[in-house]
Amino acid sequence: MNHAAHRRALAAREAHSALMELKDMVETAAKRVHAAEFEAARTAVDGKEEGLQPTPLQAAAESLRSPSFEAAVAQARDKVEVALARTKAAGR
Repeated sequence: MNHAAHRRALAAREAHSALMELKDMVETAAKRVHAAEFEAARTAVDGKEEGLQPTPLQAAAESLRSPSFEAAVAQARDKVEVALARTKAAGR
């Protein structure tokens, strides 16, 4: 494999890794929202409100507002752009 092809493959692997990390963060938030759905349904059926404990929905919202989530989005975007640029450069 020549040097340029190796760099393209490495960039694509890094982009994939960054997107998988982002996917994990989104899936965790989705699970929290799903738990919040069940909690809301249980509360509606029971008619009892829990205290002021943080809800799974609050936890999901906080994780999506977190600097680590923003950093993961930015990193994934950057890695995909690098991989795209290397692919376009190879097509010249």
